[in-house]
Amino acid sequence: MSALTLHAVRRILDGGIPPTLCSVSEDGVPHVNLLSHVEYVDPEHVALTFQFFNHSRQNILATGRASLMVEDPSTGGGLALQLRYLRTETEGPVFERLRAKLAGIAAHTGMEDVFRLRGADIYRVQDIAPLHEGAPLATLKPRCDLAAGARAVSARLADCSDLALLPQVALDGLRQDLAVRHAILWLLDSHRQSLYALASMGYAQPGIGAELPLAEAGLAGVAVREGVALRIGHMARMYRYGRTLHQIAVDQGGIDGQPIALPGLPTPCSQLAVPLRAQGRTVGALLVESESDQFFGYDDEDALAVLGAQLAQALVALQRAELDATAPTHQDAHAAPSTVQGSTLHLRYFPRDGTVFIDGQYLIKGVAGAILWKIASDAQRSGRWDFSTRELRLAGSALGLPDVQDNLGVRLLLLQRRLADWGGPLQIHKLRRGCYALAAGRALQLESGEG
Repeated sequence: MSALTLHAVRRILDGGIPPTLCSVSEDGVPHVNLLSHVEYVDPEHVALTFQFFNHSRQNILATGRASLMVEDPSTGGGLALQLRYLRTETEGPVFERLRAKLAGIAAHTGMEDVFRLRGADIYRVQDIAPLHEGAPLATLKPRCDLAAGARAVSARLADCSDLALLPQVALDGLRQDLAVRHAILWLLDSHRQSLYALASMGYAQPGIGAELPLAEAGLAGVAVREGVALRIGHMARMYRYGRTLHQIAVDQGGIDGQPIALPGLPTPCSQLAVPLRAQGRTVGALLVESESDQFFGYDDEDALAVLGAQLAQALVALQRAELDATAPTHQDAHAAPSTVQGSTLHLRYFPRDGTVFIDGQYLIKGVAGAILWKIASDAQRSGRWDFSTRELRLAGSALGLPDVQDNLGVRLLLLQRRLADWGGPLQIHKLRRGCYALAAGRALQLESGEG
């Protein structure tokens, strides 16, 4: 093999310019076709998608050999890789990663039926050579020191002991240390099979509380479903999110409400989604994007995969610390809001899906909506405006909520952040770990109905 190593040139495999696969039949007839991308497996192996039983596959199964030509869209350089076919995998991490990437490409091209993976063909790379003899392979200057940046973000996450601050600590680290300008922290609602935005960075509309069905959530949804990182560096066109929140006026009996605007770039050129996994389960996804082609590479994927795992572990650990906190004391007690005649705050709640409207405007739904209804109802009934996450956990079954003990704290954080983003006269203030108070600037009028 030449002095070039597969690890050193792996960024060229991404498919900005479709790679060309050349094979030869047993009787010497060549065949050439284009590929969507090449998957780097390890320093000695690559994987190609098996989608169709065509001439290339017939030739490769017969001879075991193929030649792959890849070009660098950033520098104009190119490489020729000599491959030896080893096997086809129909399960396992490489297969799942390829299947997820194909699903991501399909989501951006509207060709879900075409991009169906039958197997992952594994090849040993026997030689790598420049397409043009003597032409050196250009090296792109990285936008930042990813290793040092990831280390700095990791240290910030490790030092964060407050669940309410954790999302901002993570996003600030991405911006300051990894030169990422646009990001969304999506969390998984496994009961509803949807993602909801807990935090975002770099958008005109922060979109806190915005919800997407998992099947319509683009790269983030596929990353959550398959449990693997996904990266697209050349997006042919923007992903169509479609309708992501139901039509409030129809589903809720004609009430005029507006869904939460989704955060996101109007014309992203690069996206990277990494699943947030902790203790054997996926709790959400971190999506970063850019208006520049090929903004994220393999090194970004490696760095964010590690940081995503640490963020997920921190979310789980800090939520448990919130649940273990003691109940509010008399020192925490908050008085009821002063009543202003003719100026009530109307909360309407729909138990079917936990949707809450305030003064006729949509606020939030799901578990977060059910939490708001409970604490507002308790405050109006008993005059007690403080509450604890422990009390909410114990009341979960009575509320008809799913088993959300592991993520109750983050649902409460979502509600708190959504109310702050709304900016109206109803907020949740943290008193101390695990203890909160509902603060209303106007007297509450509560109404519950199925609609």
